Amino acid sequence: MTSGPQSGVRLLYRAPAWQERLTRAGLQEFGDFWDLQLEAVDEGNSGRGQAGWSRVCLHPLWVDGALLGRLVIKRQSNYFSRDWRHPLRGRLTFEKELANLRHYQQAGIATMEAVYCATRQHNGSRQAVLVTAFLDGFISLEEQLRRWRDQPPPRRQRDLLLDAVARLVANLHRQGLEHRCLFPKHIFVEPASDNPQVRLIDLEKTRWVPWRPARRVRDLTALARRWPGLRPRDALRFLCSYSGHARLQAGDKQLWRAVAQRIRAKRNDRSLS
Repeated sequence: MTSGPQSGVRLLYRAPAWQERLTRAGLQEFGDFWDLQLEAVDEGNSGRGQAGWSRVCLHPLWVDGALLGRLVIKRQSNYFSRDWRHPLRGRLTFEKELANLRHYQQAGIATMEAVYCATRQHNGSRQAVLVTAFLDGFISLEEQLRRWRDQPPPRRQRDLLLDAVARLVANLHRQGLEHRCLFPKHIFVEPASDNPQVRLIDLEKTRWVPWRPARRVRDLTALARRWPGLRPRDALRFLCSYSGHARLQAGDKQLWRAVAQRIRAKRNDRSLS
């Protein structure tokens, strides 16, 4: 980690493979990314500090009339996350997400490709930029499920994708990690593929959890609750692929009962509120 030439900038990462493209596009320093006039893809987040905010934007990388790729540019100001190393003020969430992203890659968990990340102190605010490569050819599992609802796919295609998602989540949990925001909108998939690839995004809340049942139940509960119209057959297929068993074992059934119990408890809590 080094300080950049711009005042107050702390460079956390720059991907060597992207250096030439970024240079040709005029995106070399923190201010180059920060000053881009971009439209956010959603409302973003606010809070977590003094007038804190966080936004996500897309940016096509055009050079001399050629599209060299697309970037996901995330910018934030005074948007902090606390952990045991930073219990009081916390740290910018993009710092944490970059660390988790690199941890995923080292552990062989499919995720985004980091391109650039830096922070700076500016006019009394702590700002951060995190840039990743756009996942071309992928859509969110949320969008895929919406398409399936309108036009059901062949059974084989559905099963292949279920298997791919289940194996990725199982690999995450084998590494001792809990995503903590495992929603269909944070799982990106290749549609209509005989060998579907899957990626996890939005990693800022990921943490290492030593208790295996806890990390499994919480993540699978989050996924099942937000999986619209989850069919029993799909749940069975997912669990078999997740566990690596041709048929559910006693431990697999116990896991699913714990997930179902947690879902019921959350529904009861909402009905009482």
